[in-house]
Amino acid sequence: MPPRDAILDTVDAYFRYCHMQPLWLFDTDEDLSSIEDCHDEVIFSLLALTLCHSKHPFFKGRLEQLSGQYAQLAREHIMLRIAQGKVTLATVQSLCMLALANFHANDVHLAALHLNIAVTFSKCVGLDVELTPSELSPAAEARRRVFWSLHLLERMYGQSVCELTILQDFEHPQYVPLQPDLRKRSNVLPPRMPQENVRGEEPERTGIWAHTVPLGTLWQQVRTYVMQCAHTNSEPPWSVESGYAVICAHLMNLETRMPTYHRWDSARFRDRTDRELQNRGYWSPWLYLQFMYHAIHSVLNHPFLYSARPQQSAQLAVPNTFWKTSSELAFIHATWIVRLIDMVREKAYRVSDPFIGQCTAVAATIHIYFCRAADRQIREAAQVKLETCTLFLAELAELWPSCRLLHDTLRALIHSAFTSGNSDQQPEPSRRTVSINTRLMWKILQYDFDGKDLGASNHDLFHRSFCRGDADNAAGHGDHTVEMQISHTPPTTEVDMSNGQALPPYSDHHSTGPNTQQTGLQQERQLVDEDIHGVSNTNADADANVAARTPIPMMYAPFPKAPTAPWAMPSNAPVIDMTYDPFYQFQDLGSPADGAWEVGNL
Repeated sequence: MPPRDAILDTVDAYFRYCHMQPLWLFDTDEDLSSIEDCHDEVIFSLLALTLCHSKHPFFKGRLEQLSGQYAQLAREHIMLRIAQGKVTLATVQSLCMLALANFHANDVHLAALHLNIAVTFSKCVGLDVELTPSELSPAAEARRRVFWSLHLLERMYGQSVCELTILQDFEHPQYVPLQPDLRKRSNVLPPRMPQENVRGEEPERTGIWAHTVPLGTLWQQVRTYVMQCAHTNSEPPWSVESGYAVICAHLMNLETRMPTYHRWDSARFRDRTDRELQNRGYWSPWLYLQFMYHAIHSVLNHPFLYSARPQQSAQLAVPNTFWKTSSELAFIHATWIVRLIDMVREKAYRVSDPFIGQCTAVAATIHIYFCRAADRQIREAAQVKLETCTLFLAELAELWPSCRLLHDTLRALIHSAFTSGNSDQQPEPSRRTVSINTRLMWKILQYDFDGKDLGASNHDLFHRSFCRGDADNAAGHGDHTVEMQISHTPPTTEVDMSNGQALPPYSDHHSTGPNTQQTGLQQERQLVDEDIHGVSNTNADADANVAARTPIPMMYAPFPKAPTAPWAMPSNAPVIDMTYDPFYQFQDLGSPADGAWEVGNL
């Protein structure tokens, strides 16, 4: 057990960087003020989760090592309490923190185990049922907080639930995703939402965490939809019965229920003072909502999902209208994510939820496509955005192994996309082909392949003789390549920067946050630039070329208003128009700072 002052430092770090970000397990720091009265498993789980945020000298230089050791100790104490038949609410709280710490450390199998145990305990003792809705006692509120935190954790990171079709096909059963019928409801009610009072100077800004729960629940449906795209020949997305249509409908409903004072225009994060932003219990859930909202749109409309669909039946032919609409939505929301990243770094706001790294990686994969757009302004803007995403993810990788895995996968994907099949002698402007490694792309979009691709983490839980080899785990996602290329060279487009057609001119410089290590990020920026342009800095001439190709200082390049740069999809007649702006009619032509980019935000 660490010294008392070191434990108190991590408790302070928990309420600063983990409280309601996303789990809401305790009310105030008074719940953990008496360390001596806390169960050992609570202390060890809290240490495993928050050690990456601690600045105490006791942990210096060995954060990752100690975090793993404390996670192991927490599990041992929890299992001992289970064996002794002494499970309490604190045990479930410990399992929630431990499961989240396991996910951050890429121990997905341990995380699934701890999460499933916690869910089982909550159902066994009736945490999932509200018996006295009018009761507002501390004990009742604590049970509600644990239930909804567990619900959010399960929907964001839990294993996919599938059903066997053995009743329909006894001889050849298959797994199908379990889709609940929302029209059939039970009389049994879940716990009410806990009372939320965010401390701060603005009493009207309460209830933000409650809005993260339904959006996190919707993320589970997004994960299921991606899994269907990867493994099945499901309904085409333009079908009224498709998962795409259902998720979009839910997303619109959630948007209409978002209170005005929580929305982007009213919250005005960029205009807040540093003192106001210290109210992390409000602003971290608010950022979570913003990132997740745009990540859902980005995933649903990701061009890879539909260019890599199984080569089966006439469903492969994608309507031109859908290509145009989905590509525009993907571009808009992926750019919004970059805008959020730039905003966070400008305000030096410390991100405390690695899920934002997942959103960043998704946005980066979309910008990869636009790095080969025919229009020079679109191409250069995409390169800047891709660099922004990669550098930001590199910063998060210093805190969490899960983000490190995403960063390494993204770097490999970028390198593969811009070097596969291209000759070094071929002039850069003429290369309009992006080669997407399907295995790497699925690793980002599905994140952990439901844990099947992270064979190394098996060995933390299972005996080696019980584990499948990595080759077997990845058998369903071989290193295939999907290529996308321009169908013709677009005409030159002149853009008037005063007509509101610019992308968000939010920042005119590369801002850096407090966690930025300039030397490391400069090297990272150079590596990304090499990957995009397919060159290696091996001599002075190459260095000069890289310097000459330094991205334009604007974070967002202009958005041309003429339809250009259609992308030809493999085995499809329809094309994707990457640059047409359908929202021109909604723009305020006297305000170049807004325009289309105020359409589609939360």
